[in-house]
Amino acid sequence: MPEVETNVNMGDAAYRAIIRMILDNQYRPGDVLLENELAERLSLSRTPVSYALGKLVAEGFLEKRKKKGCVIPTPSAEDARNVFLAREVIESQTAAAAARFASDEEIADLGKIFDPQAESVFSGSKELFSSTNEAFHLGIARMSKNPYFERYCRHAFWHSNLYIFFFDNFYRKLAESPAKSKTVVYHRQIYEAIQCRDAEAAGRLMGEHVITTYEGMLMRLT
Repeated sequence: MPEVETNVNMGDAAYRAIIRMILDNQYRPGDVLLENELAERLSLSRTPVSYALGKLVAEGFLEKRKKKGCVIPTPSAEDARNVFLAREVIESQTAAAAARFASDEEIADLGKIFDPQAESVFSGSKELFSSTNEAFHLGIARMSKNPYFERYCRHAFWHSNLYIFFFDNFYRKLAESPAKSKTVVYHRQIYEAIQCRDAEAAGRLMGEHVITTYEGMLMRLT
């Protein structure tokens, strides 16, 4: 059992490392990620790297090739619209469920992301902003107490981040972007609605947040 736990922990470390490399534009859409090359680059065995790649495929962040390796999907305008619309529906319902079913302790724990998120915006840290953004959205998914919401929310969240990571200057010029304040404000409003057990407001605000993110990304691309 300890060996299995060690492999999972190393797999999570590999997962984070691969995400960091993508955030740093070391990989682009269409690039192939090979298990043995990543293992060598990360100084890890192939087992945790295989775990990490499998997790990224399951989340829709990578696509498994028929013969060898994984590929970063080539994004399209139609797919971007579809995935953000899916996120709007899924995460609205997820936030409403979290307002109804999350424990007081879970809500208090979620509030701990605000200080590091503010720091990420102030410092322009892409990695810290990404991790706090993930903690917020997927934390709410867990708080919904619905494993289907959590699964589909995670999948849509990471797939939509393909577009944010590669095409949104918000990540490349984080400290200069006005989008930073919108994200932090929406997160705070959603949190307060959940804290007040206002399911209707939590769902509405989450839907607005997702669509505002999409529309802002399109605006900054044109």
